[in-house]
Amino acid sequence: MIYPSILDRKYNQYQPFVKEVAKKVKEALLNFCDTKGYAFTSRIKTIESLAEKIETGRFKRWSDLDDLFACTIIIPTLSHEKEVTVFCNQTFAVIRTVKRGQNKKAPDTFRFDSTRIYAQLKSDNTITQDNVLSIFQIKFEIQIKSAFEHAWAVSTHALVYKNSEIDWRKLRLAAQLKATVEQLDMLILAFDKTSEFIENNDYPEIKIKQNLATEINKLFENKKIPDELQPKDMSRFCDNLYRLLINVVEEKKIKGIVKQITQKIQTTKLNQIPRSISLFQYFITILISEERIEASIDRYYWHITQEVITLYPALKNINSTFEYEENY
Repeated sequence: MIYPSILDRKYNQYQPFVKEVAKKVKEALLNFCDTKGYAFTSRIKTIESLAEKIETGRFKRWSDLDDLFACTIIIPTLSHEKEVTVFCNQTFAVIRTVKRGQNKKAPDTFRFDSTRIYAQLKSDNTITQDNVLSIFQIKFEIQIKSAFEHAWAVSTHALVYKNSEIDWRKLRLAAQLKATVEQLDMLILAFDKTSEFIENNDYPEIKIKQNLATEINKLFENKKIPDELQPKDMSRFCDNLYRLLINVVEEKKIKGIVKQITQKIQTTKLNQIPRSISLFQYFITILISEERIEASIDRYYWHITQEVITLYPALKNINSTFEYEENY
């Protein structure tokens, strides 16, 4: 692509400053995203893309260009968007925000509509010189996309907009996919309410896991188990406990075994429940000590640590245990 020499000069003049801005913005946002578990992408605009942007005719002057550096924060659902905008407003000097749905569009139109934040780095210096270029004059863009939106963008952009052909069918398909993305985001936001319209099913495994979760939650609610033993994810805890039990007893007997475990805990004083082992390990000790299950299960590796053995010495005879490989 051929572009004017003045653009080449201006682009190269700005490059060192744009790179420094990119570095500082990424440091702030990557730290935030790592803490929250969000994905993050970024790019410095190429000179070819910049030339194409100027040729859209939408910009009057160089200082109007607002995405020499741009990045995207990818959130799990749109409900997380607010905390991202709050963080950006606290961290950067926000110039303007274009919110999702802010721009008018026909109800039968489906196109890019993510929230965009345009900002600059905050400067401690109250006096700025307009004719002296600095990193604090560089505008950058932060897009906030849901995971579905990001998937749509990366999947269709190269196929449709970076193509040498202009094909109505491909543009139509991209719009249809965007409509699907919008539906998915709405379904996620209304997940709990929408799920009520799905016909329930008495699938045995799910009913057993529901019973597990109900009974264990009751123990915590009634202060029969110390709060610090609360699993990080009750669903995963019930999955793991079900997997163990289904390997040693018939499915129809699991409910009875769970009742025996809860009865044992209810008759145990709170200060006698160990806090040096996990809740799953505690359940294991009850099951084995009370001889509710056998410790010999094919291809099952017990999470028996030294803390468990100290409290329950009989469990040291279990051979198939998870190895931490401390010698490595």
